[in-house]
Amino acid sequence: MLPVDSDPVLGEAAALREETRRIRRAIAIDDPAEAASLRSELARVSGRLTALAEEPSNRQIFSAALDERAASLRVAVRAHRAAAAVVRDRTAADTIVARAMRGARPLTAGESDRIRELRTHRPDAAWQASIDSENRRDAVLVALGTLRIREARRQLRDGLLQTAQMRGIIAEAIPALRQGDPVFLVGETGGAKTALAEHLSRTGLTLEPELISGYGDITSAQVIGTHELRTEAGATVSIFTPGPLLRAMREGRPVILDEVNAMPPEFLKRLNRILQLRPGDTLHVQEDTGRPVTIASGFAILATANEQTPHRYRGLDRLSAELVNRFGANTYRVHYPDTGRDYAEFPAENGLLAVAAVADHHGEIPDHVAPQALIRAARAAFISQQVFAGEHGSGFADYVSAEREIDGRPGLEESVIAPRTLVAILQKVARSAGEISLDRAFTRFVEGVMHREDRRVLALILEGQGFRIA
Repeated sequence: MLPVDSDPVLGEAAALREETRRIRRAIAIDDPAEAASLRSELARVSGRLTALAEEPSNRQIFSAALDERAASLRVAVRAHRAAAAVVRDRTAADTIVARAMRGARPLTAGESDRIRELRTHRPDAAWQASIDSENRRDAVLVALGTLRIREARRQLRDGLLQTAQMRGIIAEAIPALRQGDPVFLVGETGGAKTALAEHLSRTGLTLEPELISGYGDITSAQVIGTHELRTEAGATVSIFTPGPLLRAMREGRPVILDEVNAMPPEFLKRLNRILQLRPGDTLHVQEDTGRPVTIASGFAILATANEQTPHRYRGLDRLSAELVNRFGANTYRVHYPDTGRDYAEFPAENGLLAVAAVADHHGEIPDHVAPQALIRAARAAFISQQVFAGEHGSGFADYVSAEREIDGRPGLEESVIAPRTLVAILQKVARSAGEISLDRAFTRFVEGVMHREDRRVLALILEGQGFRIA
């Protein structure tokens, strides 16, 4: 897009280009029967843009603007490549460590030196010398921001926004998983534990996981396997059908035990033993008359669980210390985004999540979603997450009733604007073509909260950020 601050002609051209893109998208998506009127509108807008560009008095303006735009983009690309080089170096260092761990060997002196070199690499800052004006600086910042939004949008659609917290867990957990060690992810609801487990499986191990949900009436037999009666050659026979856990063992794939603390007690007792097994080991399947199963390379267990907060997550059993200890040092607490920030600080991770949820593939926000509204939504989500998680520091404590503070309970009992909730609300608004406002979407969310005190607190948080909750 051309810079628009310096000349009204550029502003009009930018608006016409944006309208052209919208019409083309409508033609590609809408019913072909309605395309004729859209094509007519496209011709009118394109004609006006062409006439504007061909006006002799405008040619110099457009030429200078395009040259400046190209120069700013070149600087932004150099800056982006410099930052990407640092990420690649750190990934390369992690790969060296993972290779040594996979072989159960110590690092060589050369490897240690190389890791130190890779991890202390500073980004090339030569591109900064090309920023010789405030306009150039601003244009580069906009271009870099757009690249970051596009990257965040892609990550979110792939299932996981990779914040600093997530990158740290991924770097530590992948070497363990590649050895077949189990990994345990624990945290509050909606904090992307399952998404992280899926990412570790598909990206870290490059394998599609088996997913076993702990909710519902699942039984131990359904997880491991069960006998089924079938008719063969006129006779009824009992055939053992392996469950997802055994399939993963035989095929060499990871298995995700989602909400493991909601699984049946009889299975959790068996899990104590299963967590000690590694690829190459043998499991004698009781349900299949003790038939042995050799665990194939690639098998690993990733378990998730919600925090053991009193009065919350009904139907969950407290996991035994013996079971939790089986995960050893591979237990990771998955915090909400921006955890540790002060009440008054801007929640950058929630903010990036909010923008990524509504941005198009160009990295641009729909016109009917105001950037300031996204900032307010991100801040409301951040406050609700910290209040839900029991952060009673300055500012957050204003949303905790005296009774709950005395009892040591969180300010929100059951409901929170968790990351996945924030994404769902914002995408509903973004896809409504301007018919649904954030005020209305948040009002609908609050109305759906069953807990009366939670409704009051959430409304107070949202109204504190300027939203009108009816």
